[in-house]
This record gives sequence, structure tokens and C-alpha cells, in this order.
Amino acid sequence: RRGSARRRDQSIAVTTLRTRTTTMPPRSSSPAPANRDYAGPAAVADTGAVKYSWREVAEHNSSDSAWVIYAGGVYDITDWLDRHPGGKEMLLLAAGREVSELVASYHPFSDKPANVLQKFKIGDVVDAEFPAYRKDSGFYAELCENVGKYFVDNNLDPKDPLPGMWRMAVVFAVAGLCYAAVNNLVETSFGVKLVAAVLFGICQALPLLHVMHDSSHTAFGPNETWWKTAGRLAMDWYAGASMISWHHQHVVGHHVYTNVMGADPDMPVVSEGDPRRIVKRQLWTGLYKWQHVYLPPLYGILGLKFRIQDITDTFLGRTNGPIRVNMYDSVFVRLVLVKAFWAAWRIGVPLFWLSVPVTQFVTLFLVSEIMTGYWLAFNFQVSHVSNVADFPNGERESSEIDDEWAVSQVKSSVDYSHGNWVTTFLAGALNYQTVHHLFPGVSQYHYPAIAPIIRRVCDKRGIKYLCLPSFSKAFALHLAHLREMGEAGKAAHVD
Repeated sequence: RRGSARRRDQSIAVTTLRTRTTTMPPRSSSPAPANRDYAGPAAVADTGAVKYSWREVAEHNSSDSAWVIYAGGVYDITDWLDRHPGGKEMLLLAAGREVSELVASYHPFSDKPANVLQKFKIGDVVDAEFPAYRKDSGFYAELCENVGKYFVDNNLDPKDPLPGMWRMAVVFAVAGLCYAAVNNLVETSFGVKLVAAVLFGICQALPLLHVMHDSSHTAFGPNETWWKTAGRLAMDWYAGASMISWHHQHVVGHHVYTNVMGADPDMPVVSEGDPRRIVKRQLWTGLYKWQHVYLPPLYGILGLKFRIQDITDTFLGRTNGPIRVNMYDSVFVRLVLVKAFWAAWRIGVPLFWLSVPVTQFVTLFLVSEIMTGYWLAFNFQVSHVSNVADFPNGERESSEIDDEWAVSQVKSSVDYSHGNWVTTFLAGALNYQTVHHLFPGVSQYHYPAIAPIIRRVCDKRGIKYLCLPSFSKAFALHLAHLREMGEAGKAAHVD
């Protein structure tokens, strides 16, 4: 059935771009970059193969028909979905998209995936949804060779789940004790309950930074069963959020187009109206003069914001910022069942079974949630929103990015506190942000060992690898960036 569907699609294709009505959200296409140093559609624009637009490819984003764009070519991977060694879910997440950087960064130690793809080529793409990076100059290939050698020489599993398992066993045990104290299962003073609420908020964030984060990047265990089980346990059932939302925001959005406005969901989507001014392309208003004051307190609502946007954006709007959502799992399970379960154990049990006074519950619940929000947001923000981080196309809109993908990851990431195991644990190794962005499919517990390897390659090629001495320094530079972007610029004028 799938093969016949593919042949039918190809039989009606012509060798020039077809124009037809689609259900895609309005977004301008990026023309093929004129410079063939860019890894965009220009590299294959004159091959004589069947031509497709990115919008046409985007329509094939389900298990019935799954197409992807790789190195300027269009590939129908429908027949590969059930045979993919990494499972079906990640392919369905990538379906209908540009996957060049995803293929490279999630298979850094093997050329086999790129070779397998060639069997499924059906044509070329003539335009791009988002800006294109330059082709790899050999920098990322050298990184992969050196890091891969480290794992082979030391007989190590890049996705070993054991370090994460014992750490999270401790975290969940502490969380259980805090839950008991907060909800009157043990007799304590309100002061102790308040401390327990703060600790519970931290213990709600840590599994997201460790097990969930690694699972979302296929870095926790050997196969899809591990990633789906551990990731959903931490993100969906325990925290009440959605792995589907996170996959789209973080994996196919932020990690591919880091700090690229209009492509990275963590960045402002439009040039006017966002409460944050992060890049110079955004129109300035007087409100931004105070963003270094009013934004940090708002970071505390991040956890609550995630859960609400799961419904309003991911499941109803089918978008996550500029990223289109592929609904690869049951809406009922992910939206209704999961959130009902979380609300039951987190809210219903304390109020209706344990009879916790409403005022006490609401107060301590908000303390925990705000603590979770702060813990996540502060770790996320200092890693990229900084006056020492690069913002590709931050001054002007362009279909091209000046750097190759791997170089851009180094320039747009901020590391800190290397060698400090306490900071590394509390941050979920996000203090090794550069390592994480270059090798997302490698477990975070290997980052301290492979960071020096990456630094040596960067030094050899004259690429600055930035590592700050402490979190406090990283946070100070984050605030400095907010202040600078708030003070700079001109007010928007309407003709």
C-alpha cells in the first residue's frame, strides 16, 4: 500500500515546481542559496530530477507517507519506518522536514544512515523552510572521528543508562519524602513543609534535566523502548508536561537552528510584540529597558507555561513557535490521560484523599512549581541568551547562515564550571552545553570526558570554545545581554 502510494505521488509529479493549495501555515519560503558552499537546495538544483517545494514535502509527515529532505534531496522513507534501528518515533518526528543536521548529529560515528537514505531518493527540493548552514568544512567530521575513537579505545557505551538510573533513584526517593511532608503524611512544622516544597520543586526539575532530556535525544539506553519509557515517565506522568511538545521545540527546533530567530522556538518568533528583546532584528520599545528586571521573576512560571502550551499550541494549534507539529502519538493518551493522571496524584490526592487544607496546598504547590520553573529556566537561559553567545542572522533576515552547523553550535553555546561535579549534577550537564549540542545522542555523563577532546579540535581550527568559571558569571552575562538589548535600538515607527 505504501509503495503504491509513493509511486502514485511520483507519477503525477512533473519536473518543474507545481503550484497547488495546501493546508500549511503561512510562511515565506527561503530561496535556494546562490552560494554552493551552503548545504541547501542549490547544491542539487540542476540535476534534472523531479523537483519539490518544502511545502509539498511537509505534507508527507505521517506513517502513511513520510518524506524528508537531506542534503538538497527528497527521500520517501515510508518503507523504512518499521525497519529503522532507532525506532519509528524519531522518523515520524522528522517526517516532512529538513533532516541534514539531524542525521549527522544523531549518527556521529557512522556513515551508514546517510548511505541507506540514498535508496529512497525520489527527487530534489527547490526551496527551504528555514535558513541553510554552510557545508561541513571537515570540522564536525574531525570531531566525530576523535570522540568516536575515545569510546572505542575505552570500550564505553555512548548511551549507557546506568549513571542516570542510580542518580534518579536518589532524586525520586527525596521527592517522595518531600511529597509526604508537604501533604501531611508526616507531622512537621509549616517551615519544614516549606523547605520540602522547595526541594520537591528541584526534584521535579532534575529528572527532566537528566533522564527526560537524554531520552528525548535517544541518549538514555540502547533503543526506542528505553527512550519512550524513561522519557515519558519523567516528562508526562511525573511532571504533567508533554514529550511531544518537547520533541518539537527542542529536538527538531532548538538543536538544529540554535539561536536563529524565526526557526528556533526558544527565540522570539516575530520582530515585534514579544516581551523579550533578544536580537537586534526585533523592533525596540521603551518597555525593553526594564526586561533585565521583569523577565527573571517571570522565569518561575515556565513549568506552568509548558503544560498550558501543550494544549493551546501543540495539540490545538499544531505548532511550537515556528515548528510544525507532527502528531505521532495518541492525542487522547498524551493530552487527556496523562494530564488527568498528573492532576490526580499531584492535586486530587492531597486535596480530596489526604484532606490537606486548601490554603496550605495552594501555597506549597505554587512554591514547588515556581522553584521548578526557576531551576529549568535559569539553566536554559544562561546557556544561549548571553552577550558572549552568537545569534545567527540576529541583525538581518537571510536564507543563509554564515557558519557551518557545528561551528554555529560552538559559537551560540555557553559552557561554565567544567570539572565541578556538583554543578554538573544540578544542571543536568547543561554546563557542558557545547558538548551537548555537538553530540546530543551521547549520554550527558560522558560530557566531562569528551569536552577536552572537542576543545583540542576547536583550538586546532581556530574556533573559540567558551567556558566561563561559574554559573554566577554565566547568569551575570545573561542579565547583561538583556540589559544591552533593552537599551539598544530605535522605537518602531508605523507609516
